[in-house]
Amino acid sequence: MKTLKYFLILSSVLIGTSVFAEKMKSDTQDLVINKMERLISNMDKKDSSYVPSQQRLADLLAERARIRFMSEVEANCDGCNGSKADRQKAIKIYESLLAELNVNEHGPVLFQLAHLYQMAGQMTDAQRLYETILKDAKKKKINALLVAKSHVGLADLLFAKAKFKDAHDHYVAALRNKELDNRSLITYNKAWCEFNQDQLATAIVTMETMLAKPELITRDSEEGSTYDASFHADLMRDLSTFYSRRNISDKEINTFERLAPAANRKALLLGFADEASRLGQKQAANTILNKYLKDTTLTKEERLQAFVTLAQVNYDRGNSSKSTEDFAKAAAAYQDGGCDSKEKCAELQKTMKRYVTELHRSKKLKPDPDLLNAYQIYVKTFPSDIEMIQRGAQVAMEMNMYPTAIWLYRSISSGNHADKKQVNESLLNEVAAAEKSKDVELQKASYNNYLKNSSDEVKKFEVSYQLAYLFYTNKQLKEAAVQFNDLALNTKGNMDLRKKSADLAMDSLVQLKDDVTLEQWAWTYSEAFPKQRAEFETLARKALMNRVALAANNSKTSKSELSSLLGSVLKTKVGSAKNEEKILFYTNVGVLAQKTDDEDTYVKSQLLLIEMPSLSREKKDAIRSQLASYYEKKLNFKKAYELASSVQIKKSDIKETEFRLGTLADLANIDAQKHYRASLKAGLNGQRSLVVRTRLVLISSDPVSELKKQARDLKANPDLLNDTALFVFAKTGNKAALNTVMGMKELRNQSASRFILSQDFYSRISSFQAKLAAQHMNAKNSKSLQRSTTDRVALLNKADTFLNESVKIKDITGQMLALNMIANENNRLVKELAALPGPVGLTAKENQQYVSLFKAKLKPFLYKAKAAEQRKNQLWATSAALSQLVSDYKTARPEIQRILVKELSLLAQIPGEGTMKSGVEDALSSSPLSTKDLQNARQNVAANPDSIRDIENLKMLETKIGHPLMPAYLEARISHLQKGKRL
Repeated sequence: MKTLKYFLILSSVLIGTSVFAEKMKSDTQDLVINKMERLISNMDKKDSSYVPSQQRLADLLAERARIRFMSEVEANCDGCNGSKADRQKAIKIYESLLAELNVNEHGPVLFQLAHLYQMAGQMTDAQRLYETILKDAKKKKINALLVAKSHVGLADLLFAKAKFKDAHDHYVAALRNKELDNRSLITYNKAWCEFNQDQLATAIVTMETMLAKPELITRDSEEGSTYDASFHADLMRDLSTFYSRRNISDKEINTFERLAPAANRKALLLGFADEASRLGQKQAANTILNKYLKDTTLTKEERLQAFVTLAQVNYDRGNSSKSTEDFAKAAAAYQDGGCDSKEKCAELQKTMKRYVTELHRSKKLKPDPDLLNAYQIYVKTFPSDIEMIQRGAQVAMEMNMYPTAIWLYRSISSGNHADKKQVNESLLNEVAAAEKSKDVELQKASYNNYLKNSSDEVKKFEVSYQLAYLFYTNKQLKEAAVQFNDLALNTKGNMDLRKKSADLAMDSLVQLKDDVTLEQWAWTYSEAFPKQRAEFETLARKALMNRVALAANNSKTSKSELSSLLGSVLKTKVGSAKNEEKILFYTNVGVLAQKTDDEDTYVKSQLLLIEMPSLSREKKDAIRSQLASYYEKKLNFKKAYELASSVQIKKSDIKETEFRLGTLADLANIDAQKHYRASLKAGLNGQRSLVVRTRLVLISSDPVSELKKQARDLKANPDLLNDTALFVFAKTGNKAALNTVMGMKELRNQSASRFILSQDFYSRISSFQAKLAAQHMNAKNSKSLQRSTTDRVALLNKADTFLNESVKIKDITGQMLALNMIANENNRLVKELAALPGPVGLTAKENQQYVSLFKAKLKPFLYKAKAAEQRKNQLWATSAALSQLVSDYKTARPEIQRILVKELSLLAQIPGEGTMKSGVEDALSSSPLSTKDLQNARQNVAANPDSIRDIENLKMLETKIGHPLMPAYLEARISHLQKGKRL
């Protein structure tokens, strides 16, 4: 229902516009009002022109109040009070005039005053004056048009108080005056009075009658009476409201369409449909929408919106099938043409989504094909809405429509709109749907799609098992066996499923009678599943025995085939066989291996023979000696030691045997001390004895004590003693414990003593440098300055002693540290003293003399700083000592490198540029050799024992990062090969 505010403002404005025949511009109006106020203020109240002048001034104030009010409304100026002030002035004048005017002149004043009361919100006063005008109309012969307008004003007030019958009577009375302005608006208000009195049929007739003559739908203004298109549209919208309050017939729909203005007929029809639907008239809404859709001028957005609305209407009617058809049309229209803007598209999607969700809500307990179809339509139209795809898939699952559910879930994983979590969930749901369908092809496709797109490695393993089992249950045994085997050997998979996969792979091969593959896989599984080793070994032996029987009974078996079969036989466990059978078995294997030049197989057979308890000691020792040499050639020192140490030693060979056993044990990282000591006790001498003593020191748990014991013999080779002492210091870091050894004259000019002394020097110079750097000049007063200067100079002099000491011990790193400290700290002293303010009160000449003297005092320090910096830069540019240090670091073993890296790090912190500086930094940043390189080199030598090139390469790596004994050992092997001898 139209509000009171609408009626009062519009009616009052329209009424106010007809008060004056003469209109003025704002500036002219203000000028006239000001002149009249001055004129009246000087007039005598008894003057005959006083009352007319007052009335004219009130009229002008009322008119200006109206104009100002309109401006305030347009400017949305709630706080403006220009119109209010004028209105109150006019009211005051009109009230005073009522006592002065003749009876027949009261009417216009009363009406104008009532209108002003109304605009001022004094509704009770306004109603009283309107009633007074109507009461005195005949008696005082008030103008008929003024009476009619008073009826309108009073009717508006009564309408606002919901006194619709009284308001209606006054509107009817007003309309009897043919000269009344704005008749269409008054008729409109009359229709609403009828509507609110439940006189629906009368109200509709009133509206239809008015709308039948659109030329009468006008608005009166200063420019005259003009057609009001906006008001016409409002009337049509209200007519749709009136129609919707009773059963809407085709006649009323046709009438509405006929009465609607062409300019906005489409929007009005759509609004009529919405109103009808809102008030429950779904059939009428359906009819209106279908009529709307026949309009050939509809835009694609209008047509889309209409289809969606029609779908909703049919859904509300309970016709879900027809509703879904309309929804499909909307979707098809959208897919065909889309919409012009993102905002419209988003709104349309929201509307279509609301339709589907409401349809789902109504059918939640019993979903049907219409609901599922609606979801499918929506998903095809908006494939990025993951939430709706998931809901649709759930509906399909509830209806056992598994292919549809699979399609919906796959649209998530195959699209590019879902995140990682949503993709994985959709893939799992697709698998679940396929499994429920019991359709083999659907299951295969879903499994494969999961494996292709999922990022969940754990679940992918389970799905792979399900796919393999699907092949198995459908007797596709070859495919099943291959897939089960892959799963069984996948170390990242679930162990229980891996074991089940292995069992099913075996069963598949048994059914296929594929003994070759079965044996191979069984041996593989015996390693892959240690807890079930015996189980799989039994299967492997059985398969192998089947193959052996076939080959043995076939005269056409070739040598290569027998060799291949032999390899398989050697993998067979014969733990349950008797000893004699085992000896014969392994003996035959050895013979066969020799004939086929299979060295490895021969070795395996000989090892197995050694394990036979009934074989004689002499035969076992002969086999062990041969095998020890074989393993030594392959660099398997541990195995070689085990075999060699189990051979009974002859008294005549104790010295050489113990030395060899010690060497093998040492190279195998086994405690070799008992063998080394035994070889020395047996009389080992010469260079080999010194090497043994060095090894005893380095492998000892107390290397310092052991070095002291062996030093007396090692001094025969000062270089060897020096290297041993250096290794011991690198291992223990115990300088004090080594003092006795370092004091030996054989080590006085060796690098170990100098190197150890340097470590203490670095610590002392670092502490002193920190102390020197912490000393600052105290310029609080002359005494403090003199004292701090003296202290600083003393420290700088002490810094010089570090340089002298480093030169004395020939330590290039110490020299660089001392030079850097001397350069920096002398330069800092010069800067701090130069920054101090000069004496106060000196003349210019005195100040010049002071500056010259001051510079002379600073000159020695500045010279020393520059000299130290210059020397440091020279060393960075070229220094044999620095070059040697870098070279030593690069070639040193890891034990020594750990100490040298500290020294290089100290150097790297010293600023400067030059070849040596770059060399230090490059050495620190260089990548060390890896143990993998060493392992590869050892494998190459093991594979090619007679390759001098491979042995040379291994020797280089062993020297740097390998076993300390290996370089000498490999050198002996190279010498042996160069003499033309085989290992």
